[in-house]
Amino acid sequence: CTDYPGEQIYDETAGPGLNEEGKREADRLGQWVKGLDAAALFVSPAVRTRETARPIVGTLGIEPAFREDLRERSFGIWEGLTFQEIEKRYPEGLRRWKEDPVGYAPEGGESILDVQKRVSDFCQWVVQSYPLRHVILVTHMGPIRVAVTQALAMPIRNFKYLCVPNGSSTRLNYGETAVNLAYLGVLPSGNPP
Repeated sequence: CTDYPGEQIYDETAGPGLNEEGKREADRLGQWVKGLDAAALFVSPAVRTRETARPIVGTLGIEPAFREDLRERSFGIWEGLTFQEIEKRYPEGLRRWKEDPVGYAPEGGESILDVQKRVSDFCQWVVQSYPLRHVILVTHMGPIRVAVTQALAMPIRNFKYLCVPNGSSTRLNYGETAVNLAYLGVLPSGNPP
């Protein structure tokens, strides 16, 4: 969790840090992965994901690798604006985005298809580099949603229906012939990941 206004698109140039609740969520994740034999930890370079990864690093004693591939979707010229401001400044772009939420990209930004390609390529690299090993990715709602839709061969237009709460964990098991969704958006509890 952050204190960033909910109606405002994140400005990913700096990005907000975690608030106190977000820090507690990160600590719970760090405790939850205790004992996990993770081969690698990859983290989006955003401030909030770096802060989320700290307790995991502390618990597992594993060094994070920061990867641009895991950053949240870029909204280009819309970043830092509310939807009311976007409607006022860029009405045609907002109309096009509402008509094509998967394929449209604001000027200087990415479409969901762009994010899907970036994240899918990275996930395939991880699977090939760390076969049948646990690898932790600390990222954002958008990349998690597109990774799950890609892995399960779901229509990409359905990405927005996947619920990924802040501070939650999602697990995909990449086998030799199939990918299984073990869980989606689970908040850490007593059961190990």
